[in-house]
Amino acid sequence: MRFLSLVGLCLLILASSVHSQSTQDSDGDGLSDAQETLIGTNPRNADSDSDGLSDGMEYLVAFTDPLKSDSDGDGVRDKEDAHPTSLSYQDLSGVTTSVDSIWNLKAGNEVRQKTEIKVGNVITIDWTNRMHSDFTMREALFKICYDFADPTRKDFCAEGFYKIDESKKSAEISLPLSSGEVFKGTTAWPGNAMSISDWVYYLYRKPLKVGDKFEYSIFYHEFLAYDEDPFFKVSAEVTGVQKISLDTKLGRQEIGIYVIRAVYKHRTFNDPFFKAFFGVDPTLVAQAFISTERNVLLRYTVPFFRFSPSKSIGFSDFIVIH
Repeated sequence: MRFLSLVGLCLLILASSVHSQSTQDSDGDGLSDAQETLIGTNPRNADSDSDGLSDGMEYLVAFTDPLKSDSDGDGVRDKEDAHPTSLSYQDLSGVTTSVDSIWNLKAGNEVRQKTEIKVGNVITIDWTNRMHSDFTMREALFKICYDFADPTRKDFCAEGFYKIDESKKSAEISLPLSSGEVFKGTTAWPGNAMSISDWVYYLYRKPLKVGDKFEYSIFYHEFLAYDEDPFFKVSAEVTGVQKISLDTKLGRQEIGIYVIRAVYKHRTFNDPFFKAFFGVDPTLVAQAFISTERNVLLRYTVPFFRFSPSKSIGFSDFIVIH
């Protein structure tokens, strides 16, 4: 009996030691030493990247990279950056990958997006949207490259732009197409407008509460290039607060979020394909999830359209890089 008691005591001490090691937080940053080893931060330095934010704050609350002082690469340290996170999209088949982030520059906010689409051909898009302080668009500059799988087709790269004249409420558009041509056109430009990928940034970092409503316009250049009305009217609403599970290297985290529902309506939408797909009065619905604790954008969806070689529609689902 004495032997068994000693064995039991040893096991108890061992279990206590293992538990202590798993929960010990040597630098007091909110992450245990074991968790820091797992994600690669220094368990004896509360701020591994010296950006002014503790490792625990970055990984668990701000969703920035605790190993990079400037997570989105805009030259502003995470602590001073109003929009320090980046979001990525990859579809299940790996056909399309995209990363976007907000750059806070002296000249104003920019939304940067780099996209690669592999559909036999490889399409790469390097896009910069220059925004007003409220994230409505003032200019877009981009480069689109087509690397064709067919060796008889000449690869093609060209630059495009939206040049918006606020005084005339018009925009000049230059858009490289897969045909090797560059579409050029002009369109009326309503106030409070942005591109289809930027809708969520118009709401990002606003002091949100359930019931808040927002109205704005979305411009989609593909519609203009194929002789369709290029503007959607969008109504967004903060519909509620709930929790979602976010997969991380430390397991699943339960995060409190604002749920935002954005309803897209098109004014004419005369194309029979879209009417067949959506009905006589077509609408699209997109969602965004923004954390309640620091208003960090965690996830959002973007509808996209293809007119060539055949018409199609789908949704890209962006999620915070973590």
